[in-house]
Amino acid sequence: MNVSSINRERIGLLVIGLSSLTAVLPTIYFLLYERLPGSWLREGGIYETFGAVACLAAGLLSLYSLKKSLKLKQPLWCIWMLFFAVVCFLIAGEEINWGQRFFSYHVPDSITATNFQGEFNLHNSMLIQSRNNSISSILSKFLMLYFILLPMFIVGFPTIQRLIQRMMIPVPSMKIAIVALLVKVADLV
Repeated sequence: MNVSSINRERIGLLVIGLSSLTAVLPTIYFLLYERLPGSWLREGGIYETFGAVACLAAGLLSLYSLKKSLKLKQPLWCIWMLFFAVVCFLIAGEEINWGQRFFSYHVPDSITATNFQGEFNLHNSMLIQSRNNSISSILSKFLMLYFILLPMFIVGFPTIQRLIQRMMIPVPSMKIAIVALLVKVADLV
């Protein structure tokens, strides 16, 4: 084992540890005090900002991977990385209302009138919110399948592993699956 792989492992453990702590702390706090501080969950609060920064970082890492994949001439992997980057940037933008609070720009009345929180985003618009429960449910199940079950199925079922490898679908590591599982369990409590 060389120094580079040891450092990479330490960084990985640090990221997984911080992610796990971030997922579990609110649950512990809630169990102790039966409420969460309003500053954590309010619009523009800690969790919303943390989520936006994490999505921005994931989008940038996806673009970096895309750049490396272009050099290796892996077109299918490039498509996946571009897809992940675009999705991450969209989520980050939505989380911070496309910079509305940061840049203090005025949103046209026609948009605020159709948004439940009077903000510039799609996820609080009447178009999405009227169907939000079913969309959220489908998205939650998809994310659980991708981040928790897929890594486990890859380990347990060689046929699925070969299919996923042929399609060059990026698979989250087991470390990420553990954090995602912690987040899901904390969400249920």
